[in-house]
Amino acid sequence: MQNRPSNAAPAKSQWLKEKQNPNQNLPKQKPITDEEEIDLAPAKWKTVVRRILFVVVMALVIAFVYIFLLLGEPEDEAQKLEAVPEERIVHSISPLEVPGESDATGLAQTFGQPVLSLYPGVLPMERSRIYDTAFEGGFARRVTLTYTLPSGEQLLVESIRPTSAISLMGGEGFHLDGQRAYAIGGVDAAWMDNGQIIRVFGQTENAAYCVTAPYSCKEELPQLIRSTILTAPAAQE
Repeated sequence: MQNRPSNAAPAKSQWLKEKQNPNQNLPKQKPITDEEEIDLAPAKWKTVVRRILFVVVMALVIAFVYIFLLLGEPEDEAQKLEAVPEERIVHSISPLEVPGESDATGLAQTFGQPVLSLYPGVLPMERSRIYDTAFEGGFARRVTLTYTLPSGEQLLVESIRPTSAISLMGGEGFHLDGQRAYAIGGVDAAWMDNGQIIRVFGQTENAAYCVTAPYSCKEELPQLIRSTILTAPAAQE
């Protein structure tokens, strides 16, 4: 009798398993349904959107913290930054007129704000005058420096406060020149004339300034106003 191969039984057993489960080696079939199959794997665009949102949120948080630290100062500090109202002049001073050259620093000390003048030596100063003029139930304080032009005519360099008192230097028939930019004492200024006189005026927060000249010096006036300077009062120790 021939011996049966030792691996016959396992082969038969494998054949019976395949007979009982004929589909075990086939790929798994997807269920048949009318609904679309939902892909549960996260889409790439969703990941990108999440990252963008995260960056935006972090930027907003940083901006909020910065604004909080920048603006979250005590209220009294914020009040210090508010514009200080102009001083109302209720007591008049005795007028003072000095012939010849005057010290602009001393005039500014009495005026209470920087005073406009020409650089020393540009034109000879004929006289200086400081006085008060009635204005809106109080007074307007004025400093007028009179210079002599080469033609013998006069050039007036004036400082006045409060700023609204610049209306006292008005007149009739003036036309504003809006084609060119001007400055007096480093302050933005405007030019107006009426064919007889020229006025170049500007203002700071606490004072107004004006240069008045005869119309005949129209050509040299731009150079003269470039020689104007603001002199502040001496510092109090």
